[in-house]
Amino acid sequence: MLSGCVDNPNPEAQTTPSATGTPSVKEPEGTIRVSGAFALYPMMLKWSEEYKKMHPGANFDIQAGGAGKGMTDALGGLVDIGMVSRKIAASEEEKGAYWISVTKDAVVPTANKNNPVIAQLKANGIKRIHLRIYTSMKP
Repeated sequence: MLSGCVDNPNPEAQTTPSATGTPSVKEPEGTIRVSGAFALYPMMLKWSEEYKKMHPGANFDIQAGGAGKGMTDALGGLVDIGMVSRKIAASEEEKGAYWISVTKDAVVPTANKNNPVIAQLKANGIKRIHLRIYTSMKP
């Protein structure tokens, strides 16, 4: 998810009258500031590259730092877009944040071929309860 605040909206493109009287679209320019979830960081880099192909006057400042940082930075007006890989809290929405779902995320457990229980894992797989037990044992 991406989160943004709308206290001071700055439209991506503004219209201005042309010599013929019909509106013309001003090309986006400036720097779009983004911070937040590590999971969305690689996607945001790719999206920024593609956006710059269409709008060369736009620049990006993209920082990963976790979903909490993305939300805090967006609510604090430090960034234009906060990358958040969790549900937006009602209290955050009350402060002006809104979300736009952009992709789905997944956690995929992996095992080393030398793991002493690899044969058991291959035969039985791993279930959610095993993940809960493992995560509760972490220091």
